[in-house]
Amino acid sequence: MRVVGYLFLFLIAFAVTVVWKFPAAGVLPHVSTHPVAVAGVSGSIWNGSAQQVQPPNPALLAKNVNWRFKPAALMSGATAANLDFEVLGGSGNGDVSRNITNGDVTVTDGTFRMPAVNLGQFLPLPIVDFGGNLIADIETLQLENNLLKTTRGTVVWRNAEVTGGLQAALGQVVLDVEPQPVDGKPAHIATLSSKDGDLELNGEVQIDLNGNYRADIRLKPTATANQGLTGALGSLGPIAKRESDGSYRIRNNGNIRNLM
Repeated sequence: MRVVGYLFLFLIAFAVTVVWKFPAAGVLPHVSTHPVAVAGVSGSIWNGSAQQVQPPNPALLAKNVNWRFKPAALMSGATAANLDFEVLGGSGNGDVSRNITNGDVTVTDGTFRMPAVNLGQFLPLPIVDFGGNLIADIETLQLENNLLKTTRGTVVWRNAEVTGGLQAALGQVVLDVEPQPVDGKPAHIATLSSKDGDLELNGEVQIDLNGNYRADIRLKPTATANQGLTGALGSLGPIAKRESDGSYRIRNNGNIRNLM
């Protein structure tokens, strides 16, 4: 019996070693990753990398994607890994899990940094370019049936500035996102604030679970703002309505998918 026991332990050790070292490049070609294309795979299934991961939107091409499998998640019916990657001229990392039964995805402890100049391709304002750096901290983000279910996190825009036809130093801009019902329905509220800039920014964006958003933002020149900035705000015309307190109010709605 002792011999059988040793043999059994040997077979388990052998199987674990083979699976742990099994090359990811030999597995991924037989696994559907549609609609994402994965190329340049190396390492093992459990600890590997891909030179690039291409989603449907070419602008979101991710490079140098590395993963470290987290086997403990299997006990709760999910597959999970810690990921780090480069995209949009920046880099990010976080823990990602996928429910084995229904495919729902959860991201936790995520961080992403990128130069703000790359915002331009998603917010195509004809007279504005962006400067500074964005840092996003994601406490949690859940996708259910490929739709946003809940997210909580903070985006900080440091050394924020806009250049071009509208020029302003914005200091530090903060966007806090948290789940909050709107009209009795599940939704999220993103609250905007700023400090130490030529403009005071405040307001909120309401986003429902289908990605529909409604934005209500106010911009008000501070005492340090120059006359040119006030004039540029006035030229925004129907985009920004001047209020009695000297602020400019921007209201907009749409779907965030159209921005991505």
